[in-house]
Amino acid sequence: MASAAHAQSLQTWLNQKTMTGNWNGARTKLEGIGIDLHGGHVGEFADVMSGGKRQGNGYAQQLYYGMTIDLGKLAGLNGTVLNLSFNTREGRNASADFIGNKLAVQEVYGAGETTRLTELSIEQALFDKMLMVKLGLYPMGNDFGSTPIGCDFQNVGFCAHPQNLPNSSGWADNPTGHWGARVKLNVTPALYGEVGVYDVNPTYGSPGNGLKISTSGSTGALIPAEIGYTTAFGAAELPGHYKVGVYYDTSKVADAVTPNQLDKGRYGAYILADQMLFSFDGTAKRGLVGFAQYSVSDARTAVFANTIAAGLVALGPFDSRPHDYLNAAYVRAGINHRNIAARQAALAAQNITTPSLSEGEGLVEVGYGLAATPWLLIHPNVQYVINPGTFSYKHIPNAWVFGFETKVTF
Repeated sequence: MASAAHAQSLQTWLNQKTMTGNWNGARTKLEGIGIDLHGGHVGEFADVMSGGKRQGNGYAQQLYYGMTIDLGKLAGLNGTVLNLSFNTREGRNASADFIGNKLAVQEVYGAGETTRLTELSIEQALFDKMLMVKLGLYPMGNDFGSTPIGCDFQNVGFCAHPQNLPNSSGWADNPTGHWGARVKLNVTPALYGEVGVYDVNPTYGSPGNGLKISTSGSTGALIPAEIGYTTAFGAAELPGHYKVGVYYDTSKVADAVTPNQLDKGRYGAYILADQMLFSFDGTAKRGLVGFAQYSVSDARTAVFANTIAAGLVALGPFDSRPHDYLNAAYVRAGINHRNIAARQAALAAQNITTPSLSEGEGLVEVGYGLAATPWLLIHPNVQYVINPGTFSYKHIPNAWVFGFETKVTF
């Protein structure tokens, strides 16, 4: 009997939504009064098997935790939500240490490898959620320029924004929060428009500033605007998301080619799309999803000038594995043509003969996401890095990388 009870207890644990369960009913009680606690862990291993600068491997991880408080339930402030979250990152960057490429093969590496206050914000819904107003300290990438399905990949080039946006402007992505505000108008259930303004502050990303909340070090403001449209095609209501956005950063920054020259303002734009192309079972839960991204940054100031990405994700590819996924995608990080021309001119002036410099770093990733339990995902993958020396103007051999990612929901 004890053995049967133990087996039943193990089965219950393996099938619950989160690893830590309902805390003997405490979680449900907290949610009932408006407090939703959440957290999780992401671990990413990357082994550079061939090519790059040298062979080797690294492991990076992040722990995230926080709460969402419905102040309508808790304090009678209808439509008001308070968000508080933290993030702790640590580990080794396999791209920097062994490959030398721009698009990190571990997307959780970065942002100072420290504990960060990621979000402290309040959002108010007005006019039956037609108008949403949000302000506080949080990553603007939570609300703009996002393709969430891209985080089914391990490489940062897919998850979850075109990487020239944060690399070539004051754009801030998870886990680094900046002070700002956003107004979103839900014109229809399928169509929205939003605009925001955020502090541009490079000091927030420093290792010792994870808990910084002052605006010292601010260089200007970044103003993004985005229009988005959601589709639901056919009898299965196949979902799709289409977004067009622009931004303007008021900061004075160094010119891409002439660092001692300051340029006033920098800008960029992006187009993002993902669409379920067909269903495996007649529903919108399982099917083949295609996605594509294109983004461009200001050629005056951006060394990382543009991103092009496209891929496929098969959600629930097998009847026996409805929560797994199979994916494959390509991403290209384009370098500013002005930088290439300047580098070639400098080499020619020194009478140095060199093969043509690469105009872009490419990467292909193929992987399988195994939903071992509702709260544990195991994601082995293979990445092939093309022209990894693009941004260092070096000829580094293409690299094969084996990746292994785990995601746990607490």
